[in-house]
Amino acid sequence: MRIINKAIFVKVFKDNLSFRNILIYLLIVSVPSLFFASLSQEAKMFSDLSLELKTEYLSGMFLIFSFFWLCGIALIMLSSFICSGFVAEEVSEGTMPALIAKPVSRMSILISKFTAFAAAISIFSFVSLIFSAYLWISLFDLGIYSIGKFVSFIPMLFGYSVFISLLFGSIATAFSVISSSRMKALLPVIGILMLTFFALLPVRTALINMKVYQNHAVSLIDLGYDLGNLYIGLLEGLGVRLIPPVQNAVGSFTGVYKIPPEGVRIDYDHGFILPNLEKTAFRSPAESLSKWMLISLAVLCSSFLIFQRRDIN
Repeated sequence: MRIINKAIFVKVFKDNLSFRNILIYLLIVSVPSLFFASLSQEAKMFSDLSLELKTEYLSGMFLIFSFFWLCGIALIMLSSFICSGFVAEEVSEGTMPALIAKPVSRMSILISKFTAFAAAISIFSFVSLIFSAYLWISLFDLGIYSIGKFVSFIPMLFGYSVFISLLFGSIATAFSVISSSRMKALLPVIGILMLTFFALLPVRTALINMKVYQNHAVSLIDLGYDLGNLYIGLLEGLGVRLIPPVQNAVGSFTGVYKIPPEGVRIDYDHGFILPNLEKTAFRSPAESLSKWMLISLAVLCSSFLIFQRRDIN
């Protein structure tokens, strides 16, 4: 018996990946870019910068935007929405009994749905990254010089986004197999999302300031730090150097960089930027990656086992 059922795979893939859905998603992910461009032009944020410094600054801002939005909140919400309905929606709509009555194993059903999701979300991610890079270059009139710089980010951002999709997709799938509706499966994932990007921030900051973070239990479940650590590690592996104001923004939200008490600034008069910020280095990027890959795999395998034993009437 085939592990992936073609009919289920194709149905899930087509249900989620349509021109209409891609267009809606692109409109959603472009909103922060349009808002930032409008705000910066009105405030004349980059009017005093040379083209080279402007490109460096905005390419760094694009990488922040990608971390928090393109490869972060927007992608996580889309992945969670798709995967949260794998079982829960079928149960709530009463179609699951008919599906499991077919000569297809429950494991095959779930694997087929998840692989279709992985294929669809990869296309969503790639298209949104290309579109957003073009949008930033156009909105800020960065010129031909910046095209190669922005395009060079795409492979790394795409690989990172696939990892994020599979991680949160596996979590949403796990909640889907134990829930009776999509909303009940989606809410816990939203809670994890809020903890990752927002709720743990003051706790992490306090523990780092007290110099007890590394040995505290919070550090073991701090997905926000691990994602930031992995993201910065991938950028450094490509030789990408973030300017200190961008490092400061990433460090404030993830704890990856040590934030100096006096802050950071750009010397507009002399056209240079202060030296790099020091990394906290609580874990290596490889440790952050391997930990959450193992957790993702364990969660997904647990989903298969639970679904096999779930009583569906």
